[in-house]
Amino acid sequence: MASKLWQSTATGSLHPLVETYTVGDDQVLDQHLLGHDITATKAHAHMLEKIGVLTSDEYQQLAAALDELLNEWKTGAFTLTSEHEDGHTAIELYLTEKLGPIGKKVHTGRSRNDQALVMMRLFIKTELEAVAKKLEAVAQAYAGKIAVIGQTEMPGYTHTQKAMPTTVSMWLGSYHDAFHDLQQLVAHSITAIDQNPLGSAAGFGVTLPLDRQMTTSELGFAKVQENPMYCGLSRGVFELIAVQALNPIMVFAGKFAEDMLLFTSQEFNYFKLPVTMTTGSSIMPHKRNYDVFEIMRATAHAYPNYALQLQAISTGAGSGYHRDLQLTKKITMDAFTSALDTLEVLTLCVSELEANTDRLAEAMTDELYTVAKINELVEKGVPFRDAYQQVKQSFLGE
Repeated sequence: MASKLWQSTATGSLHPLVETYTVGDDQVLDQHLLGHDITATKAHAHMLEKIGVLTSDEYQQLAAALDELLNEWKTGAFTLTSEHEDGHTAIELYLTEKLGPIGKKVHTGRSRNDQALVMMRLFIKTELEAVAKKLEAVAQAYAGKIAVIGQTEMPGYTHTQKAMPTTVSMWLGSYHDAFHDLQQLVAHSITAIDQNPLGSAAGFGVTLPLDRQMTTSELGFAKVQENPMYCGLSRGVFELIAVQALNPIMVFAGKFAEDMLLFTSQEFNYFKLPVTMTTGSSIMPHKRNYDVFEIMRATAHAYPNYALQLQAISTGAGSGYHRDLQLTKKITMDAFTSALDTLEVLTLCVSELEANTDRLAEAMTDELYTVAKINELVEKGVPFRDAYQQVKQSFLGE
């Protein structure tokens, strides 16, 4: 059998430079995604048995071989090589080499288009569920820290200038509420993309009586994505929906990183992390650098580029499949890796956060209470604006 599913014995070899350029890093990416591809292939084969394309014995042999391949993949015994154009090819070659003609039947009623679609859809669902769990973990970390140091007073800031008194509880609680609420956004994203594209083939369906509801149930999707052209049309866009749901997570992570870089500076010194979570300098022995927050801040600033790339690639490709869409795979995977890594390190940082209570007490200076003084005058019957001017005069001499 030719190493490429589209290649015949009469077809000359693809130019190696063209092959390298068009395949890109698909082999590396598909190695990571192969488990989802195998799972979807097994569900497809089971459905082919139901509609009579495969006999019961043929399906049992395919299922056993796919289980074996999945185990080899999990243990690292099976890896994609340059022989494989992609993971889809690797699966079919494996089955054909192991089972001969039976392996050649597995692609019946299927294209690499819907094979890639369902693989990525399963990946995105899994990753969004992982994000939801990490959001809950970071929210719990904030809640746990509030229970320990929350009653400590601290200055509140506007325009990076002292504004009004607040507490560590209110400050940390704002982030707790933010990450808690974002779980709903992630859940909505899962609902939006929870549709099974398997069976749409190249984007136009097939004449075989595929039971798409069966594969939908076996793969755990909420519903069939009915219109086969919509299946293809949504490629890159469903990825965009998922990644856009991650954007606010990174916004809040970046904001917390910025807060921490300010509040851990020597001039503020309100909070600190254990020494083991800071870095040093190769020339200045006194330095304790909060690199973790600088990387978090920069990562958050750069993060919108993932969604921008997905939108640009998807917008530039009309309906039907275009190879452009291959590039959305890496962008999506990198976006999830970045968000999940950030949430994990953020949870650690919050859990290990320490308050310098003496320094926070020193920072609670008189100007923080000017609004309270205005309100005291208002309660005595002084018009607000007159009270405002009186307090301003007493503090600023204006």
